[in-house]
Amino acid sequence: MVLCQLIPLDGARLYPFLPRLHSVPRRRGLQIPPPVRVFVALAAIGQALAGCSIVTPLGGGIDTDPTGSIAATVLRPADSPALPASLSEEDRRRVLGALAIALDPQGNGAAVQWDNPVTKAHGKVTPIGYAYPSKDLICRKFSAIFETVLGAQKENGAACRDKDAQWTLSELRPDK
Repeated sequence: MVLCQLIPLDGARLYPFLPRLHSVPRRRGLQIPPPVRVFVALAAIGQALAGCSIVTPLGGGIDTDPTGSIAATVLRPADSPALPASLSEEDRRRVLGALAIALDPQGNGAAVQWDNPVTKAHGKVTPIGYAYPSKDLICRKFSAIFETVLGAQKENGAACRDKDAQWTLSELRPDK
């Protein structure tokens, strides 16, 4: 018995020609402790998010003078007809919105109502006929009713849509 305690019974030493049935898995490569892995991951996320908040001002070597390559936007050419003077700026915005919906060439041709609860102005835009091409634009005739504090006005006109889908009045005259 004493002999057994002095000599370890290791199967690999006693029988080197037999394959090992059980082995202890060993990690290979660089061993990084878990707290260090968490710190590195959080630092990488912080760096990625910090890149989103960097503001680079336009410095001295950049030409900021306009070159004229982009045309100035004009809301209404001088020769185009105007909406009634009794409409406020907000009323005009609402009328043009209703006009764009009513005159849409893909639309159903139904009348579109507009109103402004602040000024109590309201009205209706009704397309007349189908859309037609004119000078590389899509145009459509309409009839409009404007009811303001000065009274009701009925007018007929036409508007054309450019390639940017902006409608511009091409004619507007009182209905007879």
